[in-house]
Amino acid sequence: MSGTTHHSSELRPLRERVTAPSSIALPTAGDGLTWRPVTAADIGLILDLQRAAGKIDHPRSLVMRDELEEEFGSEVFDPERDAVIALDAAGRAVAYGSAVAPASQETIVWVELDGTVVPDRRREGIGRALLAWQEARGLQHLAACDAVLPGWLASSAQDHATAAIRLLEEQGYERARWWLELERDLAAPVAEPVSTPGVRLVPYGEEWSERARSAMNEAFRDHWGSQPVTAAEWASGDRLEAFRPDLSVLAVTSDPDGGERVVGFVFVDVAQDEWPLRGGPFGYITAVGVRREVRGQGLARTMLAQVLRALRAVGLGHAVLDVDAESPTGALGLYQSLGFTVTDRAVSLVKRF
Repeated sequence: MSGTTHHSSELRPLRERVTAPSSIALPTAGDGLTWRPVTAADIGLILDLQRAAGKIDHPRSLVMRDELEEEFGSEVFDPERDAVIALDAAGRAVAYGSAVAPASQETIVWVELDGTVVPDRRREGIGRALLAWQEARGLQHLAACDAVLPGWLASSAQDHATAAIRLLEEQGYERARWWLELERDLAAPVAEPVSTPGVRLVPYGEEWSERARSAMNEAFRDHWGSQPVTAAEWASGDRLEAFRPDLSVLAVTSDPDGGERVVGFVFVDVAQDEWPLRGGPFGYITAVGVRREVRGQGLARTMLAQVLRALRAVGLGHAVLDVDAESPTGALGLYQSLGFTVTDRAVSLVKRF
């Protein structure tokens, strides 16, 4: 999620502007379902549910177990309060939803609502009841916040998930931003990286972690909805099995004090379990960014050229990435000039306070 949102100096703290229920009853929708709070012991059930739903909702990507484990270990996620699950008589998870407050809040207090219903139990009112519970919990998060900032309840859906989009819009959520998935065939020629004076490209390593996080937060400061990544969130991403630091690239420059500073980055994931969904091996470019003071020098193009060549060198057939359709940096045009084409769309829907 990424763009800077300016707020009025006349805003009052969110706790004075948002009304939330003091307690939230568990949903009751769905014949034969038992609703209850969530614990970490439910991760396997949730993964099975999300994999089943993903075949319809996002058929070319998978939720990974370690992603769920990191979420459950997050400092901002209390599963017994922030999530709810519905089980059928056989013990299968039929629905799961969460409402998670942000770890950092600089320009927006963004509460993410993530909900899933297994495909064979849809159109029974389960999703509507789940969303009502999530919204109530999201309002509690906003009403407990002292920040003098806009508050957002936000969710997202693939372009083809018309029923989910319609449900959110019926409840007052507005389409706020479109995201494009792009793909490139690595069999096509890739330009040689062009060197930039005073800049060297290095693979990502633990020694660069904090400097890379600083560069990420600076580079995305002017992107829609983006809030600073905390040290804990950064460390969580580094632990994911799919992350490939050896294929990721940093652009670094010398500091006057003799140190080195990260001014650009391209990060890569490779998840082999997803390869059959796209017909072969591919790498996913998770983030591309350049600090604002060094934009306009072709640095992003140079880093991407190096990464694309590295992906091809290890036998991957395609590169995939996602981009804000209205990115202030002109990223979409850059990617298209490098041979990427649009393959899918998703939308963020927001209710503002």
